[in-house]
Amino acid sequence: MNFEAVASSLREGAMIDAAAVDLDASANTAPTPAVIAAVVAAMSHRHGNPSSGHGRGNASRDVLTAARDSLSALVNGAFDDGVVFTSGCTEANNLVLSSFAGGRARIVTSAVEHPSVLTTAKALAQVGSDVTILPVDRGGRIDLESLNVAVRSANGPCLVSLQLANSETGVLQDAAAIAAIVGECQHCYFHADAAQAMGKIEINLGRGVGPDVVTMSGHKIHGPMGIGAIIVADDSAIPLRALLKGGEQERGIRAGTEAVPAIAGLSAAVDEWALHRIDRRRHLEALHRHIEQGLCRIEGAIINGSASSRLPNVTNVTFANCDAMALVANLDAQGIRVSQGSACSTGRPEPSHVLVAMGLSEADAFSTIRISLSVNNQLSEINHAIAVISGTVDRMRGRP
Repeated sequence: MNFEAVASSLREGAMIDAAAVDLDASANTAPTPAVIAAVVAAMSHRHGNPSSGHGRGNASRDVLTAARDSLSALVNGAFDDGVVFTSGCTEANNLVLSSFAGGRARIVTSAVEHPSVLTTAKALAQVGSDVTILPVDRGGRIDLESLNVAVRSANGPCLVSLQLANSETGVLQDAAAIAAIVGECQHCYFHADAAQAMGKIEINLGRGVGPDVVTMSGHKIHGPMGIGAIIVADDSAIPLRALLKGGEQERGIRAGTEAVPAIAGLSAAVDEWALHRIDRRRHLEALHRHIEQGLCRIEGAIINGSASSRLPNVTNVTFANCDAMALVANLDAQGIRVSQGSACSTGRPEPSHVLVAMGLSEADAFSTIRISLSVNNQLSEINHAIAVISGTVDRMRGRP
């Protein structure tokens, strides 16, 4: 291996990153120096198998214990033994939903979920599972009465699986109201996909108060890619069944040797969020207000979901008569990174299922981009991005 070539490539990549304005944090966030240091330290000094009974295995188990402590502390109502590590939120969502497959169990979800939930639910329906998909209003929120009917009419165990925050619009569902409905029904459980919400809003777990279980990914909170978790409320008896068969790791719920370096990085990322969460939220809120004020000065710009409560870092904006795919490419060429929607759906020819479910026409859905901020963004970058987006939209509309 030519290590000098590798080092040169890394330096070149760093220069490209430094010149770009990254406004696609909902797809991925850059790991912080503390996260990178934690991963390197674990790879250097904690490379024992956590299932081994000797000292090196104990050292690796200590990494897992610390990470469970960190995650349970970030989510109110969680407990350390209720944390199960996975490869990410997609695997975690699949595990939770598959635990309710078949028999008399019902799965209730919505039309605006992430593909890892919606596609899984539809696949389970094709093999005989009872699946109900709730519509949403123009604000992107489910109708609570429809949820109530779906839950109360179930003939067996029921799982309600809904995002806390939508990955394309940032719209927040009313977790407390959903939890109250679910909590009134025996053998009914509330699963929340918290991939986008983790760290950015307060999350309270518990029967009748919040979700019974949440799922998350490390790379949405400046942790490593390829690591996620299932976090169960301390008063929940949700019956989780292993998706992967094999050893007894993670209390038998997730077989396979744990990814200790990635878990160490996740732990560091969560600790940073816990330490700086108030300052980070204020920073994101200020930038969010500023960029939306600037975007709304562009003729015909519409912020989707603006009438609903939303995350403090996500803006889904439609520019009528402006092709979003071309806009994303034009902005990328100018060093502004945005997206059309969920990274898991990029490149698909269909319009966003989220926007269509909210009542947008296909034309408007194809004219919509997602801007998502991270704690690394600064006001100067936002001002530059507003100017570039405004000028690019005007040019694409044929204006000088």
